[in-house]
Amino acid sequence: MAIQPEGMATFQESRRQYSEWRRIAQVYLRRKVSVLGLVIIVGLIVTAIFAPLLAPYDPTVTDVVNKLQQPSSAHWFGTDQVGRDVLSRVIYGARTSLLIALGAMGLAAVIGQTLGLIAGYFGGWRFHIIMRIMDALMAIPRIVLAIMVSAVLGGGVRNLILALGIAMVAGQARMMCGQVLTVKQNDYILAGRTIGVNHLRMMLRHIYPNAFQPLLVMVTVGLGMTIMSEAALSFLGLGISAQTAAWGSMISDGQNYLFSNPVLSIAPGVAIGLVVFGFNMAGDGLRDALDPRLRGVV
Repeated sequence: MAIQPEGMATFQESRRQYSEWRRIAQVYLRRKVSVLGLVIIVGLIVTAIFAPLLAPYDPTVTDVVNKLQQPSSAHWFGTDQVGRDVLSRVIYGARTSLLIALGAMGLAAVIGQTLGLIAGYFGGWRFHIIMRIMDALMAIPRIVLAIMVSAVLGGGVRNLILALGIAMVAGQARMMCGQVLTVKQNDYILAGRTIGVNHLRMMLRHIYPNAFQPLLVMVTVGLGMTIMSEAALSFLGLGISAQTAAWGSMISDGQNYLFSNPVLSIAPGVAIGLVVFGFNMAGDGLRDALDPRLRGVV
């Protein structure tokens, strides 16, 4: 049997990886609704980054003389009860929502996936202790748990990130643990243990990359749900202060003017709906593209 040079084997492996990613991209792009979701996400990111350039006014400047103005050429979405430009606040609200969603999901992913990886890999008493704690957290609905933590910590961006992150830890941990329990039964994991690969290398190099794909879908969909949860907490007065532009607090402030000036609540409500739709559709597209059993389904 001919033995391939090491360089040739590495080249062929790189080609296989390239072909795999190309096939994933092709499957994803076949789903038009998933592409639309990706476009919405990109639009959200661009809006959040370039908010100072896109917003026509400072979202915090009040003008009580021109309060509750109807939509016009000067104020496309009108003004709120203290004269702030609604369009500018919707644009800056994208920055607030994206910051909180990324922070909370990042916190939940780091803590939850680490705990799930440890529980699934080592098993035994570590598995039972970690999973029982996660079961206790999952017994409380996520939004209720976030409300409880937010009520204890108080409002503000940092505390809201902590509240939403803690509420999502259990889901990340259980998903990771389930994936690890499946992956570690593969032959290459058993072979690695036989030749004495240390635990840290085994978990980070061989198990985690092969368990991450379903978690990527979960994180993508979870970002949209986090934005909706942030809006709910802000609507209840437990999230962002009224001075800071946030979609949830804007809906809360505008509910008293639904008949006289409905755009005050409709504009941020539509923004939340579009963003949640975008993340859900993008997550569905990733699920189909990453799952070999679904790659023929469009």
